[in-house]
Amino acid sequence: MKETKTIIYFKHGLGNLIMLTPAIQALASMDESKQVDICLSSHWDDARRPAFDDYLSKWDIVQDVINYPAMQFVKKYTTWFYTGHSEQSDALNIFMKKAKINPVSPDWRGSNVHEVYWYMDIVRRLGYTGEIFNQYVPVSEKSILTKKKKCLYIGICNGTYSNRMKAAKQWPYYDLLVETLQNYYGAKIIKIGYEDELKDIKCDLDYVNKLSFTENAKLISELDLLITTDTANMHVGDALNIPMVVLFGGTLISKNGAISKKAINVSIDLPCQPCQRTPAFYNCLHYDCINKLQVSDVMQAVRSILK
Repeated sequence: MKETKTIIYFKHGLGNLIMLTPAIQALASMDESKQVDICLSSHWDDARRPAFDDYLSKWDIVQDVINYPAMQFVKKYTTWFYTGHSEQSDALNIFMKKAKINPVSPDWRGSNVHEVYWYMDIVRRLGYTGEIFNQYVPVSEKSILTKKKKCLYIGICNGTYSNRMKAAKQWPYYDLLVETLQNYYGAKIIKIGYEDELKDIKCDLDYVNKLSFTENAKLISELDLLITTDTANMHVGDALNIPMVVLFGGTLISKNGAISKKAINVSIDLPCQPCQRTPAFYNCLHYDCINKLQVSDVMQAVRSILK
């Protein structure tokens, strides 16, 4: 096996990693080994880390994961890649000195560029000329759901990693939506996610905090529909190309939205919306953008997908 000469630094959210995967695959295709190394911070130990370790260990184009500074760089890399909104660490300081291109995050609000295509633009500036790869998510081999014929299995997710984002991103009417879906379709409703998401919502199946990342991805791949807010599981569903209804409040659809043709991004388009990348995103007093998004708005999108 040839040693890769490409290393990619990453410290950010799971959704950001999934949107970066087309660029990672492009970088691997340019390397003689057809693989890349991934650099993480060995000091990175928050709640996201187990999912990253599971994800990267299952991806065959990842040759080695370097946890810096506990692990040192021993290969002779010719390509050092990082993104302009990477979270700070000792490793990032090294990448900023060694990278051929030091990308600065664009004006997300003004440019209307999606994160997937921004990453690909950086790779093209490094010489990549091929087609864009699909987003990638590894899934476990073992099936999670035991499905009955002629029954719809609909997943719901109301997640956000940061507590600061909960008011801006989480939708308050899942209880009524679950009842509506059960009555309208006779569907089996499945809770997915992490931490205390949807803890008071009664569903047919509850997988919150019960699966590894790749097991959770397998579960999502088996759904007939996923209804979710702007969170990591949305990007998993987008990469797996499953039918989705995505509920947006203050975050940027242009930057974060699902790009699969099987997905519908739902927003009520208030004049103040979106407020992401402004002080209002964290300081709003009412978050009408998500709180006034009605069950009827969601059901309209659901019926369009399941017609």
